[in-house]
Amino acid sequence: MKDREYLHKLAAKGDLRGLVEAMGHPQPYMRLTASDLLAAQGDKAFPFLVEALTHDHPDVRKGAARSLGLIGDRRAVRHLLERLGKETPGVGQFIIDALADIGDVHVVPDLCKITGSHSLSLRYSAVRALGKLGDRRAIPYLVEALGDSASIVRLRAVESLSGMGEPTLWVPVSEMLADQSAGVRAVAARALGEMHALRAIDYLLPLLESDVESDVLETVKALGRIGSKRAVEPLLATREKEGRERVLLAIEAALEAISEASQE
Repeated sequence: MKDREYLHKLAAKGDLRGLVEAMGHPQPYMRLTASDLLAAQGDKAFPFLVEALTHDHPDVRKGAARSLGLIGDRRAVRHLLERLGKETPGVGQFIIDALADIGDVHVVPDLCKITGSHSLSLRYSAVRALGKLGDRRAIPYLVEALGDSASIVRLRAVESLSGMGEPTLWVPVSEMLADQSAGVRAVAARALGEMHALRAIDYLLPLLESDVESDVLETVKALGRIGSKRAVEPLLATREKEGRERVLLAIEAALEAISEASQE
């Protein structure tokens, strides 16, 4: 508590260099607090944060990138991109997140290149950032990321694609229903429901036969969101043999949603 009070005193005195150094504190909560306080200073902190991107301490560089992302000033984009190619993956993640937070779509080509990085953390961050930016130039790179060796990247690629507002993407997302990772399959089913992908029903229905609860649960929810009467009989059949309470509740909700959709 006293440590945080000290940081607030630094902010009150306008000791921004002191706050910059505090972003290298051994305690994570102190680093985050210092970063938040610098971000709250806005324009006053901007030159200090840009300078801090080249600090000797990697945690200071991380905190500086984070603060610049929170401030959201597009003047920071050039400085962040200059550092990105020189940084370790650990710091690079924070830079990519900051670029996504700032929201300048001019960085999309740079982030697309990073989806092919040897670093798992950078690939993951880039795929997530591209989804947040929502620029359709990223679609081919995100589709390619669906074949990434890491399930967390594939999962994030599904989520990013589902938010692109491109109806034809139901096709590659549907193919992820056969992924070896249950987490990826669940996210793919959820995404298809949120996309109201009527043509994906034939891909979703087989998952009702899965022994994995998340497969069945997310498929049921997706069918409810899509709202097609074609799902009624398969849902009723699943209800007859299903004993898991969460799934049964989801089936009832899905059937009700389909009924309401048919009356509209």
